[in-house]
Amino acid sequence: MHMLNGLIVRVAAMVVLATVLSPTLSVAQVVYGNLGSSGTGALSGTNTDVDLTNWPAQGFSTGSSTALNVQSITMGVFYDNSLTGPFTVSLYADAAGQPAGTSLATSSATTVGTNALYTFPFTGLTLSPNTTYWAIPAVGLSWYRNLSETAPIAENGSGYSYVGTLITANGGSSYSSVNPGYSISVNAVPEPASVGLMALGAAGLGVTALRRMRRG
Repeated sequence: MHMLNGLIVRVAAMVVLATVLSPTLSVAQVVYGNLGSSGTGALSGTNTDVDLTNWPAQGFSTGSSTALNVQSITMGVFYDNSLTGPFTVSLYADAAGQPAGTSLATSSATTVGTNALYTFPFTGLTLSPNTTYWAIPAVGLSWYRNLSETAPIAENGSGYSYVGTLITANGGSSYSSVNPGYSISVNAVPEPASVGLMALGAAGLGVTALRRMRRG
């Protein structure tokens, strides 16, 4: 009886842990970028304007990551020293190694003014594993590189990977490779279904152990 009571306590603890852990795993964190693991790195003085026909694109692959629910993308951009305006960032699917013709998803608008890091929120955007995407800021912005002008990398063990940095001079008809340092930080969480399964799995293991003890 003492052993059974002890096991019941452990099972209850596992269920509580699973419940507590579930929202913890849902906290957004940086999964990819070149602004550090917190997404707050410094910017260089090098930038490229994004206009009607000319814009850079940062490409990444999600790999086998489960953190596919994108919460926001942060970029170092500039609009004006004395004016502000609402701008967005768009994600494009991959088409033969470059951004597809139309955007897959667009963020909510963020007010942009002087050169700084700005975060662009996404709602209901779930990416697919082992898939390439391209991030492009809206026309009218200047996109700055990170301080060391280095390529983005996977952050916090996410499994994401760098694909390339491209630039177009003809509105997307063709692209060429360019310096990889354009600042970007992708924040994401695991899909809700994945988090729920992890919690249920932890609880299920405890229930199974309890049944075995009772049968014994």
